[in-house]
Amino acid sequence: MLALLISQGETTAAGLDAFAAWSRGEGHKAAKALGAARDEGYAARRALLQALQVALSTPVDQEDLFTLSERVDRVLNQARDAVREAEVLGWKPDDHAAQMGAKLADGTRAIADGFKLLHNDPEAAGRQSDAASDAVHHVDHDYRDAMAELLKVDDLRAVLAAQDVYRRYLHVAEAIVQVADRLWYIVLRGA
Repeated sequence: MLALLISQGETTAAGLDAFAAWSRGEGHKAAKALGAARDEGYAARRALLQALQVALSTPVDQEDLFTLSERVDRVLNQARDAVREAEVLGWKPDDHAAQMGAKLADGTRAIADGFKLLHNDPEAAGRQSDAASDAVHHVDHDYRDAMAELLKVDDLRAVLAAQDVYRRYLHVAEAIVQVADRLWYIVLRGA
């Protein structure tokens, strides 16, 4: 059962690596890799839910597995939505996006590593949860820097498009923190 969650975490981390690549300006190829990870992540979530339906016991509480799966799925959805919105608005990633994307990928990798440690080394899983939160909390600083720089831009359409997409990065960060918080909760309960 935990292997299914670990698989979903790995898929999500790969998806956020693709999102970071897209944020560095790697374009359609990276967006396509993110979309593929999103589809694979959805399939991994469905497999976990089906396994939970028939499981008599699990190494981690069923509700916790369900919640982690739901929340890590949200991370991929938020990243995919950021790319979609940028495409609709005709917005291209910049240096601010690259910085935020890298931190989001780091946070997601820490979550995936935490999933692997959850059963055998819960304290280390908790440290990975902290690492994830630390990585993505810096996204807020990058967001403010990006917004301050937008004040220098005269093109209102460009400003509004950038503002909307930058805000999407914050949504991804919030989704990662929610996964990290639940991971810590499981550690505190004594996984």
